[in-house]
Formats: sequence, C-alpha cells, structure tokens
Amino acid sequence: MREASYWDGVYKNGQYLGFWDYQYPSPELVTVVAAQLIPKEGIVLDVGCGSGNEALYLAHCGYRVIGMDVSEKAIMIAKEKTSEAKIQVDWRCGSVLDIPVEDNAIDFVNDRGCCHHIHEDDRSQYAKELSRVLRPGGRIFLRGSAKSEFPFIAITQESIDKHFPQNKYLRGPVTEIALVTDKGSLKANLVLLEKR
Repeated sequence: MREASYWDGVYKNGQYLGFWDYQYPSPELVTVVAAQLIPKEGIVLDVGCGSGNEALYLAHCGYRVIGMDVSEKAIMIAKEKTSEAKIQVDWRCGSVLDIPVEDNAIDFVNDRGCCHHIHEDDRSQYAKELSRVLRPGGRIFLRGSAKSEFPFIAITQESIDKHFPQNKYLRGPVTEIALVTDKGSLKANLVLLEKR
C-alpha cells in the first residue's frame, strides 16, 4: 500500500480529479441503497473515502457515516464539501490496516477503490480489520480493479476466497462491472460480503 505522503500529494495537486473523482453517486452504490441493503439505523464506514463523495451521498440518504482515508489532504477536502452541503459525516484520518474505529461498531463497509491499492500480502490484515470493526450480520461492499496492472492489485475470486473465507462470510459472486468516474471508467469487480 502506498504511503500517506503519496496520497496527500495526489490530493494537493488535484491529480485525483482526472482519475477517480466523480460528481454523482456511483450507480452500484445507489442500487445498494435502493435495495435497502444497509440498515436504516446502521453505521456506515467508507474506507479510502478520498474527497468524500460516497460518504456524503450515504449521509444524505440518512445514514450515520464515518469517512476514513489515509490522506489528511483528502479528509480536508471532504470536510469542506460537508460544510458546503450542511451534512454530518464523522471524518477520520487513518489506515485501513489499522482502522480508527472500535470493535463491532459498523453495520456496513463501503470500499470503492481502496482494496485494489492494497498488496496481496497486506490483504489479510485488511480483512482482519474489517472483520474486527464489523458487527455480525454486517456487510462489506467491495469494488476494485479486475486487473493487476500498475497501480492496481486485482480484486479476484481467489483473493476474496483467501481473505474472506466462507466459514466467516456469506457472499455473493464476484461480478464484473465498470467503475465510472467523470473522466472514464475502469474494468472492475464487485462483491457483497456478509459477516456471519
């Protein structure tokens, strides 16, 4: 996983706007909300929240949301958006490998493009941390690149099987989608997991 200083640089120079930022909520997250897969009174954790677009959307839908990113600059941008939108989000700076959230506190984890930056060797720690903060019956909505080509490490069925075993998680199939941004799209995979 890249250092926080790298991500701070990308947010400071605005480079993120040309790669993964988007003006509207992602269609796949809108579908999850419409299907009522998040408990109405639940707490949502948006890992790798970046400039906060999906966290803000979820808060706008009425969920209690914690937006977390390793980049302090990304969190600063997200806080500015929150102020403009007059919506409440609990913004936290931290690593997904050491999540600054108490045990069994989260009902739904949203990951749009965080895990695909985590090296396969670190994904067991990523999965362990998500499991620690997630309540039994809580869900993880994971989306990321379908290919391992710089700078991504693919989200594959094999990786999901290895790090989110079926004795600990109920899960749907790893499904191909396009992650859409304002500047284009990325061939990606999606999976919904539920902690037993």
